[in-house]
Amino acid sequence: MKIHTYFHWAYHKFGWNHKYNLGTGLFIWLFLLLTRPFGVYVTDFKHFLALAVLLLPVGVSFVVVSYFTDYLFRKWLSLDLTAKPNIDAWAWIAKLFLFVHVVYVMILIRCNWECFEVIEYVEQWFASALMILMTYIPLALYGRSKFFHSLVGEKGKDESLSIHGEGKDRLIVNVDEIILAKADDNYVDFFFLDSEVPSKKTIRSTLTSITDQLSSHPQFQRVHRSFLVNLKFAEKQNSKLLIVKNGNWSMEVPLSPSYKDSIQELVS
Repeated sequence: MKIHTYFHWAYHKFGWNHKYNLGTGLFIWLFLLLTRPFGVYVTDFKHFLALAVLLLPVGVSFVVVSYFTDYLFRKWLSLDLTAKPNIDAWAWIAKLFLFVHVVYVMILIRCNWECFEVIEYVEQWFASALMILMTYIPLALYGRSKFFHSLVGEKGKDESLSIHGEGKDRLIVNVDEIILAKADDNYVDFFFLDSEVPSKKTIRSTLTSITDQLSSHPQFQRVHRSFLVNLKFAEKQNSKLLIVKNGNWSMEVPLSPSYKDSIQELVS
């Protein structure tokens, strides 16, 4: 899985968007304040406070741009960022684009639109991308750590979840007891932990819908168009096959080429 996927999970699915947006705005403000930008040199505490006030709108502008872009993609364009990391990547490109131009317009306003230079404009792109990456990468690494910890960590308290199917069809399940889900035409079979042979329950739904409903639990990964597997029970057999085990019971699950690279990293 690419690092963007881990950031995406931490930002949206792990619920760190508020902390990241506010924290990055604060970081940008402090970074600019300590590096004394725009040719301003602080000679005393009074000038330092004046500079802090002057730079505060820059940090605030990132927070506003980030929330505005999330709203734009989610509400106006009706895109589900929590389920589509690739679309979220475009959202972040839009955030960087808007942030650079908001900040540069603020600079031009200060000099009455007389200080536009191509080199300075390019430098603004580089500086903005660098500042955002300096907060983006640590959160992505933190998300990666949390992701893998959730796969190999011990089971916590039982967590019940209501799985919704078509119409009024519904299952109340214990997340930690789901071994895998298998698509069967218009139905999905769930296999659960049991004494020797896993028990099975069926719901009328699609595997895509089930995958979306379990998206906040990273141990569940799509490995094939017909299989969603709890990786805590999975062992890699070869490049085309996974073995899902529970005690003496096991099942061979096909591994699609499109999922091979990400699943290989997670299972290993």
